[in-house]
Amino acid sequence: MKICFPALIPALLMPALASAQAPATHSTDDVAQKLADPAAALVSVPFQYNYLGEVGTGQHNQQLKIQPVIPFVGEHGKFLLRPILPYQWNEFPQHQQGLGDLFVQGYYIPTKAGEHRPTELGFGFAAMLDTANHDSLGTGKYSLGPAFVLVHKRGKWTMGGLLNHVWSIGGHEAREDVSNTAMQPFVSRALSNGWSFTLSSESSYNWEARSGEHWTVPLGGAVAKVLRFGKQPVSIGGGYYCSVERPALASRWTARVTITLVFPE
Repeated sequence: MKICFPALIPALLMPALASAQAPATHSTDDVAQKLADPAAALVSVPFQYNYLGEVGTGQHNQQLKIQPVIPFVGEHGKFLLRPILPYQWNEFPQHQQGLGDLFVQGYYIPTKAGEHRPTELGFGFAAMLDTANHDSLGTGKYSLGPAFVLVHKRGKWTMGGLLNHVWSIGGHEAREDVSNTAMQPFVSRALSNGWSFTLSSESSYNWEARSGEHWTVPLGGAVAKVLRFGKQPVSIGGGYYCSVERPALASRWTARVTITLVFPE
């Protein structure tokens, strides 16, 4: 029987949401720039829908990722917890739908209280948990490894990247081992009236894949705008990514829509 890890997400979010104050003092431009910073101590709950085109022999997969950011701020630094729970509708490799593997990242970023640095470097862990409803929706493994985040801010520009590597440490013996490096470089520009534009990649290198199938390198861009519904800021955005390097049966392109609930301090 699998532990219901997804059920832990609301419990983890409750203390952070309870401590969030009314967002009326934060402009949409401020919120947009903080959302572009993965090291920002900002409570947010993104819902990211991905349409993966031309997977396998021409099929199409769909995915919804719920990926809250939960910050814990202390006197000597901040710790950011970033769980990502996917729900998938797959045509390839099988017609299946359900939960995928829960992926959790945690970063500690040392900083003094009230200090604002243009460059921040954090380190922590990445873990992938076997929560998939079906073998075709997940790896069947429990995986763990190191994770890093680097962010540099200059004016309205934010740039940096996330890096992690996970190895399988348990799970079904019959399933393939996991050894995967993920890199997410990005550069973002905050525009006026809550608009922002980001160029990014969510690249990965599968060390267990056969020759010529290691790299997955999607490149693309996204635009987003922060709106207010009453006092509640919400970011709505969309993007498109093309795989310039990929395994033979991986998706050729991805269209994305993201809706993010924001809870500024």
